[in-house]
Amino acid sequence: MSYNQEHIFQLILEKLSGDISDEDNRYLEQMAQVDPNVKRCLEELEGARDVAGPEFMNDLHNERAWSSVLSLLHADKEKKDPEKKNTIIIPAAVDETRVVSLQKDGRPRSRNKWWLAAAITLLIATGGYYLLGGRSAAVKGDRGTEIAAIPAWGDVRLLLEEGDTVRLATNTAADINTQNALLHQRDGMLSFQPGDGAGGWNTLFVPTGKDYKVQLSDGSVVHLNAFSRLRFPFSFDGNNREVYLEGEAYFDIAKKADQPFIVHTAGTSVKVLGTSFNVNAYNDSLIVTSLVSGSVVSDTEENDSLYLKPGMASVYRKGYRQQQQSFDEAITLGWRKGEYAYYNQPLGTLEAVISHWYGKQLLFDDPALANKMLTGVIERDQPLTDFLESLDKTSGVTFRITNDKIYLRTK
Repeated sequence: MSYNQEHIFQLILEKLSGDISDEDNRYLEQMAQVDPNVKRCLEELEGARDVAGPEFMNDLHNERAWSSVLSLLHADKEKKDPEKKNTIIIPAAVDETRVVSLQKDGRPRSRNKWWLAAAITLLIATGGYYLLGGRSAAVKGDRGTEIAAIPAWGDVRLLLEEGDTVRLATNTAADINTQNALLHQRDGMLSFQPGDGAGGWNTLFVPTGKDYKVQLSDGSVVHLNAFSRLRFPFSFDGNNREVYLEGEAYFDIAKKADQPFIVHTAGTSVKVLGTSFNVNAYNDSLIVTSLVSGSVVSDTEENDSLYLKPGMASVYRKGYRQQQQSFDEAITLGWRKGEYAYYNQPLGTLEAVISHWYGKQLLFDDPALANKMLTGVIERDQPLTDFLESLDKTSGVTFRITNDKIYLRTK
């Protein structure tokens, strides 16, 4: 069953704090009955609340946005433990990093603060893993391991093979030393110099409302859209150059005739030698590869191959053969300039971009309104209310915003 991850987690927080409405409570209970991931997340968090006590719920309730918890935890650590030696970072499974704060004498902090940190860690793990696991299939690495959940808000993050997490600022120039590479941050792009024997896989997470670039070791540049992640090595040592994508990205691939570049998604593999193309793989049931220049071969898990020429896109729907169609670069690639252009599209199709860019869920008082055809542009750097007010003036659709939900209805 499909649902909005952030919306479900918001309802869980409201239920735990006791201020959920009857309607939302019925919906949450229904979701918990039909989806084991929602049920498990709710049960885990109820257990954390019971152990931590009311102080934890008060602190958590004041923050509301579950996706900001990781940034909150880092801020708390930096404020209380300015010296790195007073913080131990324990690499855990690939989907989480546990942070334990110590006093100067090495003893854990007060019992309540310890449970607050533990419960926040639980929020990151359960909210990001269980819920995402129920909503979409995780991209698998070369060894079949699942990649960690994409953070809905906060900083761009790089999860290193050894388990450490590096926070990347979009407007900062800095160099960061890691065990296997020297990282360079410049103008919203990450590049790096691999060290000797730099093996293993790293995962770049781009949260809601942001985009980010990474230059790979072969000189290829990948531009990731909001709410996306890319799994890549610091060096390509095999016969192929391989990466794993969930979400959307534009690839500008360096030519290496003896080492093909392969982009893996949950349902397809795109093989190239040197070219530029866009892959939209937010939903593993619908994956679109749009070729700008060069040539690519798109393979599916059903062993269906499609050769593309520039200006053409492969459209893969799970369980069906790929279809080929032309595309408009201004529309398909508009996200790279922070624009989403839509031409004669149903209003309901805008839900994905609004969720990825603004973290909001569209709800329709009349389900038929989702089929209303519209043409226009959404600019990511402009307030969402600008788009909604324009919709109100030009399309006869009025709106109401409550927390992370936008209610639309006909005037």
